[in-house]
Amino acid sequence: MAEKPTKLQENINLILTIVVIFLMLVMPPIMCGLLYLSRVPDVTWGANDNLSYSRIWMVRERRPVGLGFETRRVITRLSETEVCVRNNLRLFLWAKSDEAKAATSNLKMILVGNRWQSAGEACG
Repeated sequence: MAEKPTKLQENINLILTIVVIFLMLVMPPIMCGLLYLSRVPDVTWGANDNLSYSRIWMVRERRPVGLGFETRRVITRLSETEVCVRNNLRLFLWAKSDEAKAATSNLKMILVGNRWQSAGEACG
């Protein structure tokens, strides 16, 4: 006759089953997303005015390799043709790199024609 598993063994079996099911549900979309990012330059979503958007891309340099994530948001409207935007950049690299620190900058953007362009100066 087979022995009945102890309560500890039943709990471990339950936890391992939940972990395996979770990994089976989460890993395929992650792998498909990485495969998609390896084939396209970047994925951008947000407003069509080039002022507020989020962007993700795969860093394809020889070293380091990883993912880049950038967000840009309007923080102040100075006038109809001038705004101040905050740009956040994060790199998630597979290998360690001293260059992979998060960066935040505030830039003044001006409207020239129908396109927003950087004025080349910081704003607060």
